[in-house]
Amino acid sequence: MEHAPDVKCKMVVVGDSACGKTALLTVFAKDCFPENYVPTVFENYTASFEIDALRVELSLWDTSGSPYYDNVRPLSYPDADAVLICFDISRPETLENVLRKWKGEIEEFCPNTKMLLVGCKSDLRTDLATFVQLSNELPLTYDQGSNMAKQISAPYIECSALQSENSVRDIFHVAALACVNKSNKNVKRHKSSRATKRSSQVPARAEHDSMSCLHKSKAKTYAVAVCRIQGVKKNTGDVSARRLEDEESPKALGKLE
Repeated sequence: MEHAPDVKCKMVVVGDSACGKTALLTVFAKDCFPENYVPTVFENYTASFEIDALRVELSLWDTSGSPYYDNVRPLSYPDADAVLICFDISRPETLENVLRKWKGEIEEFCPNTKMLLVGCKSDLRTDLATFVQLSNELPLTYDQGSNMAKQISAPYIECSALQSENSVRDIFHVAALACVNKSNKNVKRHKSSRATKRSSQVPARAEHDSMSCLHKSKAKTYAVAVCRIQGVKKNTGDVSARRLEDEESPKALGKLE
């Protein structure tokens, strides 16, 4: 017989359209990455954590970032314990909208609610196609996200729903801790442990070090390739850049683990 939760937390997830909100929630709550993008209106998920022997039940609210639903989305805010503001690391304008739109909306409809800033799609920071698509811009850095978090007085954390399940779990671990601390001041984060539906296997030390070196090597290769493409685009135009992109494609270089 399943025991009743010790603490219940309602979390509302907001952010621009297609910034990674639904993928974040689907990977966490359903153990799968959504292959196709389907715009969300409203969706609810449930999940649970164990923190310091407390069973925390999460009620997760996925919302639409479309301006079309600006008058409807506030209906999800009442009784929220935390609001996760998401942005897409590969789209700089989505971070600008954190101040331009989302902070003000949250302060208007749930002013005393804890906010967390979440950088989604961190894997695209080293994605070659993203660099080419951004043209004269670059993917957002960790420091840019962190600085925005300071401006809105919120914790900052990044994730890749596509490549790192652990980073997704960390998002909700931090959010759950914020909710639990609000209800129980004696809970300490360094003593917490989490229980999720997924089990992760930690590689042996040697394997871990080997994978780390491989990751760094591939990241360096990507960086060199990006510099070459940017130089070609600047000097000879996009046609040559596209040829070079084919030569330095992720398929040829190998995807980052």
